[in-house]
Amino acid sequence: MSDDQTLFASIIEEHLALKRKNSGLEQDMPLQEFIPADPFDNHALFKTEDSARIEEEETGEHPAVRLDWETNTTADATEETGWSDTQASGEFDWET
Repeated sequence: MSDDQTLFASIIEEHLALKRKNSGLEQDMPLQEFIPADPFDNHALFKTEDSARIEEEETGEHPAVRLDWETNTTADATEETGWSDTQASGEFDWET
């Protein structure tokens, strides 16, 4: 490593030199069968919401978190319940 070269740059240079040195071996001893498949190829984080929902329907798997809101049904109407509309304890009151 020269004085003006960083450790990272020297490691990259060593890697490229080794790659050039071993490039002739690929034909006789291919490494392709030892390289694992891309783990992010079909990863849920890289799917659209629509494709993830379609896959869930096809496989029968459901998300860990429910995506729909519970509804309160009364005789008059159906109302959506949000997190601020519920109270954990009957003693707690936002107004006091």
